[in-house]
Amino acid sequence: MPALGYPGGPCHVVQRIEQEVRDPKLRERLIEEIESGDDLSNPEAAKVYDMEQERGAGIATKLVIGPHTQYRMDLRGVTVPQIRACLASFSKLLNDWKSRRSPQYVYYTTRMAEGLPIDFIEPRMKLHIVFAWVQGTVQLITVYWEGETDPKIPNSGCS
Repeated sequence: MPALGYPGGPCHVVQRIEQEVRDPKLRERLIEEIESGDDLSNPEAAKVYDMEQERGAGIATKLVIGPHTQYRMDLRGVTVPQIRACLASFSKLLNDWKSRRSPQYVYYTTRMAEGLPIDFIEPRMKLHIVFAWVQGTVQLITVYWEGETDPKIPNSGCS
């Protein structure tokens, strides 16, 4: 099974559908959706992807990635190591804000304590993640590359 997000793109999603969906009619419908440029709905993504747990980084001891987010990672070419690097960067910033007694520290730790979504753009990679933090576990909500659009199927189609 190829790693999440690598190599990425709609053809990678089609490959994932071919590997994971047993029902031929459903498989063909989902592939047609992707090849026509449509997105998979949350229930459709759940037919392709199962809930995943990964080792976390930084503030996260555990990383939980739902079906919709896995679909977005495959489509947009975002890998688990990149997510970990993003979380490590957020953790470093959080510690910096704490040592400077920054209002950003209070803002983010309050949101974390309440389990509210946190938007973070890793400054070097320009990777935008949205996640919720609950007692050391990060539930990834979505990911995308800041300023980039979703890749499209090549004119020649998927091989």
